[in-house]
Amino acid sequence: MILFIFVFIQNSIIFAAVSQDQTDTLAIQWDTKTAYPFFNKWEPYGVGARAIGMGEAFAAIADDASAVYYNPAGLAQMDHNELSWTGGSLYNGVPYTNFASFDMALGGQYFALSYEKLYHPTGAYPNNIKIPDNGSGVGIGTGGLFSSDAPTSMSPGTYAQWYGDIVPSMQQFLGNMYRTYMNLPFQEDQIMLTYSTPLTSDKSFDFGVNVKYEYTDAGMIDTVGSAYNAWAWALDLGFLYKLRIIDFLKDFNVGIMLRDISGRYKYYTSGVEMPLYFTSDVAVSMRTTELIEKEITSFSVDWDAVNDPGVYSNESNRIKFGFEQWFIDGHFALRGGLIWPMNQQPWRLSLGVSARYIISLDYAYMCGLPFGDDAENEAPSHWISLTWMWGKVQRVLPTPDVFAAVEPISFAPRNGETAIFKLSASSKAGIDRWALNILDSKNNLVKSYVDIGVPPTEIVWNGSDNKYQILPDGEYSFIFEATDKLGSTSSTPVQTVKIYTPVIEGVNPKVLDDLRKLLNNLKAKDEGNETVLASTMTKNLEALKKQKTQPTPVAPPGPGPEYFITPTTATASPNGVTWTAGPITILGYPNIDASAVKSAQIITNPDGTKNFNMEYFTDNIQPKYVMKEMGLIIRSIAESLGYSVDKIGVSALYGNNNNLSLTVPIAQASNYASGRITVEQMLRGANMSINGSNAMTIDQVMGSDVNLNGQSIYPNF
Repeated sequence: MILFIFVFIQNSIIFAAVSQDQTDTLAIQWDTKTAYPFFNKWEPYGVGARAIGMGEAFAAIADDASAVYYNPAGLAQMDHNELSWTGGSLYNGVPYTNFASFDMALGGQYFALSYEKLYHPTGAYPNNIKIPDNGSGVGIGTGGLFSSDAPTSMSPGTYAQWYGDIVPSMQQFLGNMYRTYMNLPFQEDQIMLTYSTPLTSDKSFDFGVNVKYEYTDAGMIDTVGSAYNAWAWALDLGFLYKLRIIDFLKDFNVGIMLRDISGRYKYYTSGVEMPLYFTSDVAVSMRTTELIEKEITSFSVDWDAVNDPGVYSNESNRIKFGFEQWFIDGHFALRGGLIWPMNQQPWRLSLGVSARYIISLDYAYMCGLPFGDDAENEAPSHWISLTWMWGKVQRVLPTPDVFAAVEPISFAPRNGETAIFKLSASSKAGIDRWALNILDSKNNLVKSYVDIGVPPTEIVWNGSDNKYQILPDGEYSFIFEATDKLGSTSSTPVQTVKIYTPVIEGVNPKVLDDLRKLLNNLKAKDEGNETVLASTMTKNLEALKKQKTQPTPVAPPGPGPEYFITPTTATASPNGVTWTAGPITILGYPNIDASAVKSAQIITNPDGTKNFNMEYFTDNIQPKYVMKEMGLIIRSIAESLGYSVDKIGVSALYGNNNNLSLTVPIAQASNYASGRITVEQMLRGANMSINGSNAMTIDQVMGSDVNLNGQSIYPNF
């Protein structure tokens, strides 16, 4: 109330009556019809030094008290109360009040009471002008507007183009009349009551409305007379939608402002009522912290359109551009803007600066940029705003519900095992982004999964770090967190998962080479025998061809020769095993010593198919790891023999005289050796028996942690 009393007294002081008669000027036809002032006719400057410093491209930002003018929906973004005042350049020696507002949040609803005294810049001339010659003294002649001492260069009663047909001296003369009586610096005052509220729970869509009382400014009445004293009621509607597009954006806003969508003004003296014209503003803005860490950078573009046929066509559109950068944790800002009026008016350049603590101080400088010969030069103006912010609203935001678990709690990546993280996150405001972080025992981040939106229900981890390297054995902790669209974050308690490689850690490369030599020897011997057999059969065939009588049937040959490889005495050396005599046997697996191989042989079956069979001892007593050990052996055999055999059979003797046997078709083994299938896929295509029984399936053995006696093998694993 004190603020509005101050404004009223100030306005009474700074305006004085102007005695010059305006009748002749008002009788001139400016453009296509006789012009006269009414509310917001010539698109005045806006309010607030911060918004003016951004070229008034503010409808999609609208996060301070000046939102009531640019887009009342933006008021719902504020988290505090504000008392704001804006003053402009000196007028009659006194800084006039351009804007004053009191904004308050009440239970999630937002209200404001504001006063506006809009400033109309110079310029905004019509395209054409007509001086009437109707004997009223307006035309050229003694006592008329253009008397003998006034510049005359146009014929009364005809239209002249403002630029081109009128000489500069008359143009300047008419321009002074236009500024003095038609486009006054102050034409109307407004008092507004604003209401704003979010329309969605995540505050991504806000709505605002202004209820306005407008009345003719006292200075204008003193200049043009009480006949133009009028008042009006009007409504403004604003909408603001916040959309997150990519992760680094703070927000991407779309704003719509519909000004004077409803309302009429009425002249006190004559009682004449006229409709208010309607203007619209469509705006977009992008705010990000990517350019300077933790500091907000804003870019904005507004497009204003005047939707009233009574407004000159070359004044019906304008485009505004704005930029703002905050520093020092949001306490200091620099900004700039540009307005393109789309007519002969000058472009307007604006610059601004802010300092914000408990009291916010904003300054803006705006000047004209007269591009082209038709642009009028516009005098610069200075603006300052003082804002007191208090009572920061402590919003109680719902936190997201999050859940995370891992199965199994320990696994062996080097044996091809994986862990599965089961995740879920939900929030009424919607999940904006999430992160699953895995840390080592020293709390160093080794693996992270990050994305926007709702997280997947499962993530499969193969034990690798962010560089895709398998992590060493040990205990790792993981934390899952999610942030909703209101910025509220929840995280799960710290949980652990263990990487542990039991027994099998790999195969000695030298031993694999020894195995390949063994298999190559077997292959060479087998091929040699095949060659001898083929040669013999060829000779027999030639002999039969020489016979003139019907050949006597010959019984088919029996099973081919069998080749047995038996282990021999070996001595260990630092680099592997040195063999003293006999053929090379398999060695190098952690559970196979020099005497581990019981036998290795290639058998030719009666149907001509060939099997490679091997039997060995292992110290491993857990079936699923025995099976993986056998998978490594089968791969090495397949790499060496290839399709010279049809099946590979491996039998492992382990534990208390237990026997696990696998028979794998050579196609399956070769596909595994070439990497086309996994070891699990190969094993699922094998025939398996344990102690002569095939009651258990491959999957049951692979998932078992017990031996054949039902006892736990690794109770702490």
